[in-house]
Amino acid sequence: MRRLAFEPWGNYALALAASVECLGVEPWTRTATTPEVLELGVAASPDSACLSFKACTGHFIKAAQEGVEYGVMVNSEGTCRLRYYRILQQKLLEDRGFRLFIFGLGYDGLKPPIIRHFDPDLMPFLRCCVRARAKVLAVDAIEKAAWRLRAREQQRGDTTRVMNGCLKDLERATTVLDIRRVRETLRQRFGAIPVRGGTAPLKVGLLGEATVLRNRFLNHNIEEILGGLGVEVFNFFLLGEEMKNIFGIGLWGKHSRWTLKRLARPYLKSLVGGHALDSVGNAIRCASSGYDGVVHVCPTGCMPEISIRPVLRRVSRDMDLPVLECSFDEHTSHVGVVTRLEAFVDILRQRRIKR
Repeated sequence: MRRLAFEPWGNYALALAASVECLGVEPWTRTATTPEVLELGVAASPDSACLSFKACTGHFIKAAQEGVEYGVMVNSEGTCRLRYYRILQQKLLEDRGFRLFIFGLGYDGLKPPIIRHFDPDLMPFLRCCVRARAKVLAVDAIEKAAWRLRAREQQRGDTTRVMNGCLKDLERATTVLDIRRVRETLRQRFGAIPVRGGTAPLKVGLLGEATVLRNRFLNHNIEEILGGLGVEVFNFFLLGEEMKNIFGIGLWGKHSRWTLKRLARPYLKSLVGGHALDSVGNAIRCASSGYDGVVHVCPTGCMPEISIRPVLRRVSRDMDLPVLECSFDEHTSHVGVVTRLEAFVDILRQRRIKR
């Protein structure tokens, strides 16, 4: 069977694999980048390319080495260089003699090019799409429960163990009914985790560039680091909400693009590409929703996210919201990331005590 590779998107890889099956091809992916894959990408990429580009390029090179015939890459609009990545990656693969063709997800007619190429039967394709969407929403539900409980667990690692078990069951689910059954067990499974009493934990929002937000290897597992420090996190890149924005569903929801534009307008009135406007809007939401702080993550040199950092600093001053800026590249030290997060959490705890 023909195989199709897509870049790691964390636990969403389980749902994206189901969407690839809609096309009648076998998915090839990983839930996170590996050191080997990143090394391949760094060696093949220009030095000025961002970490997301290097990781994705290495992923496609690894897939091509294993004989995968196709890949798929997201597109972008505006000033973000992501709009050129597919073309550049295709050229890098061809220069190295690999025969892997990369599709873009943009539209140039009634159907995206990837759907026209594989031309799946309509009804099986629609049923598979419904299953893939259900898995995306299930991943969101599992991760939200884990973010909340990891900061409260008595025994370190209980939440991650339960989360991984739920994800394995979700991966094995082959029908929408099976997926619904997995979701129905979440309350019981997470509710069985012993938790500490006392005051509510600190709450920190994670916002920034989507690939780094969702790739545990690239962000040095920032969610678990903060959870281990007793911090409840909320990662603002939710694929379920992103799908609603792409297809224009739920325009009035709190995560909708229209709502984020309205929130960000006093500080950012124009689109600068990527998820930069979302970052500003979500930072303002965190300030008004009682978050203790936010961590803004992005690849080093990411044009949209770097350009809004002065804006985030102004939001921080105006709304008294601590913001930690974290940039990542292939040279980022894990110890350095942990140290900065520990110092940031100490500052947030002192602020809460003074208040």
